[in-house]
Amino acid sequence: MARRRTSLSYRPPRPKRTPLAVYIVLVLLCLGGWWYSKQGLVKTVSGTVFDAYSGQPLIGANVVLNNDKRLARTAGIPETARILTDNSGRFEFLQATESLSLLAQANNYRNTEITLSGVYTSSLKLVPTLLRGQVKNETGAGVPRALVTLGTRTVESSLDGSFSFADAPETGTLSVKAPGFRRNSVPFEKTIQVDIPVQSFKVKAVYLAPADIAGPTTFANAMNGLSQTDITGVIVDIKDESGKVLFDSRMPTAAAAIAGNDKKIPNLASLMKTFQDKKLYTIARIVCFQDPVLTDLKPEWALKSRSTGKLWADRGGYNWINPYLRESWDYYLGLAEEAARAGFDEIQFAGLHFPILGKLDDIEYRLPEGRIPNAETRMAAINSFLKMARDRLGPLGVYTSVVVLGTSLIEGGDLGIGMDVALLATQADYITPILYPIEWGAGAFGIPNPATTPYELVRQAMLSARAVFKERLSQVRPQLQDFTRNNVPYGEKEVRDEIRSVEEWQGKDGAGWILYNPNSKYTTAALTAPK
Repeated sequence: MARRRTSLSYRPPRPKRTPLAVYIVLVLLCLGGWWYSKQGLVKTVSGTVFDAYSGQPLIGANVVLNNDKRLARTAGIPETARILTDNSGRFEFLQATESLSLLAQANNYRNTEITLSGVYTSSLKLVPTLLRGQVKNETGAGVPRALVTLGTRTVESSLDGSFSFADAPETGTLSVKAPGFRRNSVPFEKTIQVDIPVQSFKVKAVYLAPADIAGPTTFANAMNGLSQTDITGVIVDIKDESGKVLFDSRMPTAAAAIAGNDKKIPNLASLMKTFQDKKLYTIARIVCFQDPVLTDLKPEWALKSRSTGKLWADRGGYNWINPYLRESWDYYLGLAEEAARAGFDEIQFAGLHFPILGKLDDIEYRLPEGRIPNAETRMAAINSFLKMARDRLGPLGVYTSVVVLGTSLIEGGDLGIGMDVALLATQADYITPILYPIEWGAGAFGIPNPATTPYELVRQAMLSARAVFKERLSQVRPQLQDFTRNNVPYGEKEVRDEIRSVEEWQGKDGAGWILYNPNSKYTTAALTAPK
């Protein structure tokens, strides 16, 4: 019998749907939470940029914000932002993370960077790096072309005496030297302006021969005689024409030039103290290239004869070092550095040229890089030597000078020996032309007999220097005659005439003059007694 299907009496309830509004509310709550969370990651950071020395706010300084990369991505803000400080030196970034760094930059200031965490206001101090100043004389006027040294760097002051150094340290010492002025040094600390006063100084020097320095009696007599005059300086041979080194140099190369030298300065330190006690300006004379001692020791540096292959000798029988070879320069500059460290105020380079007398066409020159000997390469060699001297001696605070022929004031070019005086003046502090009236022939400058008319000869020569040196006239400090030769006596009148001619031409700001006598015997009556 078939069973009859019956219907269920219970049916489960139909599930209720969540209202759409609930979902909307949940989404809004999530978005709100996310927005609120994001807002908690974004901060405002502000501050001021100051000058570290003056404390003044810096306008227009560049400030760079570097946010934490992870937090910046989470917050959806830029990782880096830049802004310039306003007229109060302030800056403000509206989108910053909790951890960040700030970099402040400005022209002529050292960059400053700081890291912040949980701090949203800051002051940044920038240290100035540009140091300015002016070299001034006693009247407050600017001194042009003064050499100002800071550490290993040297700059030349402009026509108004101003100078500047970029990337200067916070503390240091500025040293200055200028022709016609005493050296001076000024310390500085955390400043951007340093003026350097200098005192004018006229060098009135005499040459003291090695034999007269080496002998206690002759030296004492020479100093006693000069003490009755207004002489302010002395010149001492450190290395002479014969190749001899006249003091106890520590350079191994100089050993042969010192050995057996009876004219050597017995005690250089004692000699310098004597000069310094008398407040004398000291000049160390070094004769370059004419060097029979060094050519024997270093024949590969010597000038050779084309005809014989042997060492070439000038008319006086002296051998010469090849001025083109830079290897030899270290020897002369090494002696100069020793003299500077011993306390000399100035290094005078004599013989700084190519050979003058002898069979010049028989000289075999060896030049680097296949160049040929001519006026251009000769002058380049001499000028490069002086530049190297300036670079090495400048930091030691000494002056440099170069002895030149008197005829270089009236003849153009390099005289065939690399002596272009206008070019040399750009590398040396003083140029010393030899102006011995006895050495000028009849008719020079239209003067019938220059030897007996020293005032006019020196005057005309110095007038010629005006056209050569122009704005560098303060560098010209001539060497004058105080000796008798060829039966032309030189006494009080002649020496006074030479000095008077120079001082009238130079005026009150002149660099001074040098008197030369090979035996250190000077006409003291021609020199004014000290006031």
